Amino acid sequence: MLINNIKRISLTFITLIIFILGAGVTSTFAQTHQQEPLTWGLKAGVNVSDFYGDDVGQTDVRGGFSGGILLNYRFNDYWALQPEVIFNMKGADVSSGLIGENGPVDYEFGYLNVPVLAKFYIPTGSLFSPHLYAGPEVGFKLYGDSNSNDIDDELQDAEFGIAFGTGLDYNLGSDPTDFIRTVGLDLRYSLGLTDVFDTSQEPEARNGVFSAALFLGF
Repeated sequence: MLINNIKRISLTFITLIIFILGAGVTSTFAQTHQQEPLTWGLKAGVNVSDFYGDDVGQTDVRGGFSGGILLNYRFNDYWALQPEVIFNMKGADVSSGLIGENGPVDYEFGYLNVPVLAKFYIPTGSLFSPHLYAGPEVGFKLYGDSNSNDIDDELQDAEFGIAFGTGLDYNLGSDPTDFIRTVGLDLRYSLGLTDVFDTSQEPEARNGVFSAALFLGF
């Protein structure tokens, strides 16, 4: 089936990204802390998520947590490629159920998202490095609840979308004794392009998530 094929391809993709991330982390620990194009980092923050789509009805945003690991490869002073593996809480509060529930419903989802971002750094001549970025992402469903009831079987196993945003790095320095090289702030919007629910008989609902996160670069 198409969904099974997408799931197999997606799992292969995330396995490859995790392998690359692991190789990058191992590489950075194995070498001295010189100024290198390949670095890694950790990030954590908060999400504000909602549904959008035809006939979704009245919704309210839902708060959640996000956090994970990233790998950053700088091609030059301006461009970098940054894959990430991020846990995201998503969902929304809706006035009436979208898959047959009665009354107001609180949807809570957990996803493992893998964005691959192209980043453009804006030169400032200082220790601050603002940047813009965008790229595709795939999200793998970890769990789904509706008013605390398990609805895993009603959800798509994977979602596809795009992520775009901005951030600001503060470079602490490149001294070989410095373990933490960068601290920063990341602001992002993730726009889901595929339906959340695994049914053609319900309103189309896609995830839209705004996130704010702090990160450490090593």
